[in-house]
Amino acid sequence: MDKPMTDHPMTEPPAAAAAMAGAPADIPAGTHAPVQSRQRMRDGTELLLRTWQPDPARFAEPLGSVLLVHGLAEHAGRYQHVADVLCGLGLRVRAHDLRGHGASGGARMVAEHPDKYLDDLAEIYDGALRNWNELPILLGHSMGGMIAARFATARVRPVRALVLSSPALALRVSPAMLTVHRVLLALAPRLRVPNPIDARHLSHDSAVVAAYRADPLVQTTITASVLESFIRGMAQAQADAAQLEAPMLMLVGGADRVVDPAGSRTFFDQAPPDLRDEVWFEQGYHEIFNEAQPLRGEVFAALTGWLRRHLSPQQ
Repeated sequence: MDKPMTDHPMTEPPAAAAAMAGAPADIPAGTHAPVQSRQRMRDGTELLLRTWQPDPARFAEPLGSVLLVHGLAEHAGRYQHVADVLCGLGLRVRAHDLRGHGASGGARMVAEHPDKYLDDLAEIYDGALRNWNELPILLGHSMGGMIAARFATARVRPVRALVLSSPALALRVSPAMLTVHRVLLALAPRLRVPNPIDARHLSHDSAVVAAYRADPLVQTTITASVLESFIRGMAQAQADAAQLEAPMLMLVGGADRVVDPAGSRTFFDQAPPDLRDEVWFEQGYHEIFNEAQPLRGEVFAALTGWLRRHLSPQQ
């Protein structure tokens, strides 16, 4: 692993600090500075890691660990405010920029095979386990939620708990779009075409939308290879939902226009009843951790309340 380094200021969106206003009142506001490092994957690709630690003045030892997986086209630097909330609970957090995303290596927005992101997460997990010697909580948003769901239900590695934020477990894809996808997958799977995500549908907070559009590390393209990883990953996650072995919380925006929230309903219904919890925010857009107030505060309250109820400190 390379020498740790501090974050470049441009990797953090301007709205990140303001998002701490959504944290529960009993979690002190403030920024837990991440330490950056790089981890080399088996194929030689280096992925950027950010690691946040809880305040040692409040927690002599962390109460647990979280591996956070971000969504399509973005990067882990957009999750500073989420890490702050988790660190405020005494949890340490590690997140990587997916390959081909953010400041990680790899061809931009290309998945060499449909399970490549899953394989990378297994290597990130193994590195964290060597460092901390404890089962991590897995938290994934959007595409990261699909990857996290696949990881847990395929039992790639055991996890302490699973938290899914607006997981990409179903997409609204027309027959015409599927036809174009199949042609590109056959002829030009690495060809970059415009990313169809409309930033206006990410959040009701205009500052979040503006920050996303201005972020130089947000990708504006997609390839058929990445879409294929979605299509196969979503189907497999749905098929394996009953194999979940860890407690799960799903946080879903009912007004999501980026992914189809019906996929979350289907996955939840198939998961073991004694392990599943779901909070449905009927008016929420896709990025519920970045929603306008007061909804943002309600989302973080649901997250922290569930973690406190279900995850007692490890002995």
